Amino acid sequence: MFDIFARQFEKPQGLLGKLAGKIMYFENRKINRWTIEQLQINRRDSILEVGFGPGYSIKHIMDQWRYAETDGVDVSEDMRTAAAKLNDDYIQQGKVRLFVKDVHDYFPDKRYNKIFSVNNYPLWRKPRESLQHLHGMLEKDGKIAITVQPREEGADETITKNLGQVIKADMEAAGFHSISISFKEARPVLTVCVTGIK
Repeated sequence: MFDIFARQFEKPQGLLGKLAGKIMYFENRKINRWTIEQLQINRRDSILEVGFGPGYSIKHIMDQWRYAETDGVDVSEDMRTAAAKLNDDYIQQGKVRLFVKDVHDYFPDKRYNKIFSVNNYPLWRKPRESLQHLHGMLEKDGKIAITVQPREEGADETITKNLGQVIKADMEAAGFHSISISFKEARPVLTVCVTGIK
């Protein structure tokens, strides 16, 4: 049962998926806002969220920066449905677009000023290659932020810090520079955000 529920955080679907989505919504809210702060969004930025889940971060961005445009890509159709409901007004205005794809298979029709992902990076099939792919989607001097709060059994501060170094190495290999690692005290375990510039 626990294994079945754990899988819902990877690709939420059905009733358990909706419950996982609600848990993600509340657990990730503070972490999402912290990550968005790291991006230093400008008034008319074009932004991409990888793994948008129930759509909280996209709504928060659009509520704060109404001239921005935000796209989201996620592997879950159920999460797209939930995020579309939450962001319906912005979708109707053409300010928000939601896509159901693996990030590695996502080929946008424009470039972004900012790209971010919260608690999604460990689920990527090809993290380093996907980061290279995202590097190509950014405008020159565009910024990326990857945030992870380890969720595996036995996760602790050491695992978080090691994960920060892994993400930093992956970003360097993908061509990002000015890479910075930040930490936030959060329940149940320390959270890391790694930022880089194209």
